[in-house]
Amino acid sequence: MKIKRVEVLVPAGKYAIGDPCYAVANDDWDGLLKSCNYFRNPIGYVEDGVQAFPVLAFSTKWGDGCYRGTDGKEYPVDAGLIGLVPAEIITDFADCELITFDKDTLCVDDGSGKLRFGHITIDTDPTDEEEDE
Repeated sequence: MKIKRVEVLVPAGKYAIGDPCYAVANDDWDGLLKSCNYFRNPIGYVEDGVQAFPVLAFSTKWGDGCYRGTDGKEYPVDAGLIGLVPAEIITDFADCELITFDKDTLCVDDGSGKLRFGHITIDTDPTDEEEDE
């Protein structure tokens, strides 16, 4: 059996969008990966001793690289993932694109390589478009 489509309703708030490996502190990375079976479950947690912060990530179609979003921005990937990290746990904003959701927002991995985070879609399987050009 294989899951073809994953939908996650993300609470309103401010997030870093992109590969979570850039936004999550190195000391928290292994714990995050273990909390979600290395993102086989798309929601993992970073714990600060008091609270657990949910982190959403979907696997890219072709792993590492750089993928363009419908917002015109490029999203570099080093862990084969693109997702959302709550702004409260980001220690270095240098490699982060920030997004704010004013209301709960649907995020979708439709199984085709297109990852949707609210109004932004990031195509991680752009080969068809490149071949047409």
